[in-house]
Amino acid sequence: MNDYRGLLIKKERKKQDISLEALAYGICSPSYLSKIENNILIADDEIYKLIFQKLGIQMMDQKKENDIEKLLDLFFQYYMTSNLKVIKIMDKLLEFKDEVSTSSLFVSYQLFLLFASEMNSKINISLSEVENFYSYMNDQQKAYFALYALSSGEMTLEDNDEWTFIRITKARANVYAYKKNILKAYDLYKLCLNYATELGNKTLTAEILCALGWLCLDVDLKQAEQYYTSAVYYDTQYKSLAYYNLGATMIQYKDDMKKGIQYLNKGLKTCTDDQMTMKYKEAIFIYSILDGDIITAKKKIKELENSKYIDVFLLMLNEDYQFNENYQCRLKELKKDSSLFKFLFIKNCGYLHKYKEICIAKGLI
Repeated sequence: MNDYRGLLIKKERKKQDISLEALAYGICSPSYLSKIENNILIADDEIYKLIFQKLGIQMMDQKKENDIEKLLDLFFQYYMTSNLKVIKIMDKLLEFKDEVSTSSLFVSYQLFLLFASEMNSKINISLSEVENFYSYMNDQQKAYFALYALSSGEMTLEDNDEWTFIRITKARANVYAYKKNILKAYDLYKLCLNYATELGNKTLTAEILCALGWLCLDVDLKQAEQYYTSAVYYDTQYKSLAYYNLGATMIQYKDDMKKGIQYLNKGLKTCTDDQMTMKYKEAIFIYSILDGDIITAKKKIKELENSKYIDVFLLMLNEDYQFNENYQCRLKELKKDSSLFKFLFIKNCGYLHKYKEICIAKGLI
């Protein structure tokens, strides 16, 4: 059974310090009420109505409850698929914290708070607190609770649980990574890697190695390189992603530029995806500009006619393009598109600052 109404009655009765006998009087026997509260039996709707009236419980407006339920469903959907929209949904749901206490969504909301506590340090709720509501959970909620407990080290794996455990734990790690909580994300990715290796699933292992590589790109480039090249060893279908991320990051560092362009060229040769091929060509063009090789850059520009950034690349072919106001504005718009454009934006800001007097004279700053 998972009838939430018994839980609401029990919570509200204790909150108002009313005895079982006093609340049950005129409605049912104390022992019957005890069974309702402890989810042992489900009573007739009329009994619930009378008890709610006696406790003064006002149920949430049905439309509002439906809206919140949809948000809860979206939260878990986005969480399990590592969709960054989960952050926005979480913030919206937190607005209803006080309202769901007398709602059929109470148990689901407590489960939400448990998952959300990882992303918001102001939420104080423990696994044991939510476990008190376990008997009131439906099968889906119990599955979410079990998966959280598994990845928290509070439960042991049963046979055939490994695949699901790895997928959900990786989703949690992705959310940590998006929130820039690098250490927690790294620990969870490593946990996933251990289980994937034990399973002997090379594709899954390569996927997790790529995730570790991505996490390390801005922290330890050499470690990122090890993870990405290991991913390619386990499954060559990850070569395109691995070599692009390595190359596009390495060309931003003077000491690693040559190695970066090598990865970009190797990746481009074997890339079969049109969209990814364009990304490779864009990165190689930017490398030519950074390397001061305008002749090569002019040759490469012909291959970028269909790039959505062609206007920026054409500007980069001009002398003193850093002083171009259109170039500056476009970089500001594009700095969230990729780490390469963010790098170019920061580099350009440094360039303008270096020639502050010239920029002031031209009215650029």
